[in-house]
Amino acid sequence: MADLLPAPGPRLLLNAQAFGFGPAAAAAVLAEELALLGCAIDYVGEGHTLDLQRTPPYRAIHDWTDLPEDQRLAQLRRRAPHYDLFVTAMDFPAAALARRAGLDVAVYDALTWFWPEIPAVARDTVVYLAQDFFGVRERIAADPALRSRALVVPPLIPPRRTWRPGRHVLVNLGGLHNPYWQTSDAVAYARLMLEAVRAAQPAAQPVARPVVATASRRVAAELADPAVGTYGHADVLDLMGSAAYACMTPGLGHIYDAAATGVPTLWLPSVNETHPAQARRLAAHGYCDAHLDWADLGQAIDSAAPTPDFLAAVGAAVRRTSATPALRDLLTARIAKSAAGLGPAPSRARALTDRFGHGGTRRAAAALVRRATGQGETDD
Repeated sequence: MADLLPAPGPRLLLNAQAFGFGPAAAAAVLAEELALLGCAIDYVGEGHTLDLQRTPPYRAIHDWTDLPEDQRLAQLRRRAPHYDLFVTAMDFPAAALARRAGLDVAVYDALTWFWPEIPAVARDTVVYLAQDFFGVRERIAADPALRSRALVVPPLIPPRRTWRPGRHVLVNLGGLHNPYWQTSDAVAYARLMLEAVRAAQPAAQPVARPVVATASRRVAAELADPAVGTYGHADVLDLMGSAAYACMTPGLGHIYDAAATGVPTLWLPSVNETHPAQARRLAAHGYCDAHLDWADLGQAIDSAAPTPDFLAAVGAAVRRTSATPALRDLLTARIAKSAAGLGPAPSRARALTDRFGHGGTRRAAAALVRRATGQGETDD
């Protein structure tokens, strides 16, 4: 990391977990808000998280991909005097490294409700920003050490917009990367779902709709499909808000984006162990438009299995379905049937903003600035 000129405002180093879409998107929207508040911000991270980060608002973006832990720690120790706060979106090992380097640390966590055990470093932060969802407040209330530094924030989404359906169908393939999958696994899932959504169009609508897909740079490059692109978060929201309907994996970032834009959504088969639980919660509370999972294709996967085992089973299901014409036909038929029921009303997920709010980006950024400048205590 090259030396930077002194900054007049708080100096923050941002980071995001390289697992799925949500953490990288959260870092990107926080960076934009922090820049508006006069902060000097840089980013350090790896892999697909870099796809969503831009300069500006960052002064510099540093690539950690394939860098061993000792070199990451050495960089952080050298740079620690140049920052007032290290802010990570859910990369708890990076948070622990930053503490070892002598940095004050803040954590944004979208999965407070989910973790079997919240990582210990969360209790060694200057502020723990927990995104609201079912069970979040109750869990924090039951943990005094966490409660003393926690701030529950609304989803990091903009105010609810009016859904204005156009002709295209959006297939959002962001969030497929994780440390347990090769890029080839993510590409195989993306190709399978994209081909099935396309094949389902004549059955779902009197006239086939054009399909627009979003994906990481690596997945888009491998697919080499003119309909597939890599977009910033604001552009993805625009594509969602103007789509006839969307097909997405049920990650919490995607769920809250559907709530913000109102796009009717078919939730695709899970690629993350949080996805089945999130989809079940949506359905249980009446917020789900339509959902397919591997069990609907005769390939039930135990979501309680350890993460490596769960993701290995998903990868096997992708390969099996891709190689079996009858399973591909079944997937297409299920998508066609589900999509036929989407619209003309906005997504049921829209009601999530009534329950959990919106505009959490501004509240989270203000809290980070307060902590970076040594002002005030965290309260809820």
